[in-house]
Amino acid sequence: MSVVCELAAPFVANSAVEGREVVRPFRPHTSTCLRCQARHVAMAKAARELTAIQGEKLRAPADLEWRVMSSLEGDLAVPRSWRTPIAVSAALLSMAAAILIWRLRPRAAS
Repeated sequence: MSVVCELAAPFVANSAVEGREVVRPFRPHTSTCLRCQARHVAMAKAARELTAIQGEKLRAPADLEWRVMSSLEGDLAVPRSWRTPIAVSAALLSMAAAILIWRLRPRAAS
């Protein structure tokens, strides 16, 4: 990608969304650059699709937050599998219940 393509990119995107021609200083470049033309077509298509669904109310999938957080890496990441946290939680709960039952058991009088 050339420097001119990088400079023209926001203007190409804006013109595609607004349905206008690219601003004059970039027209000679965008009329011959296949990358910029492809970007213009893609952005125009995306703008049309977004306009078409403008009034629709869509619900996010119930597990969207989980999928996003599990795709992260680093400090914000959560385990990719439910098995490990569930297994650890179950083991801790079982141990706590066993200790509680043992402590509350009736004791034989000596």
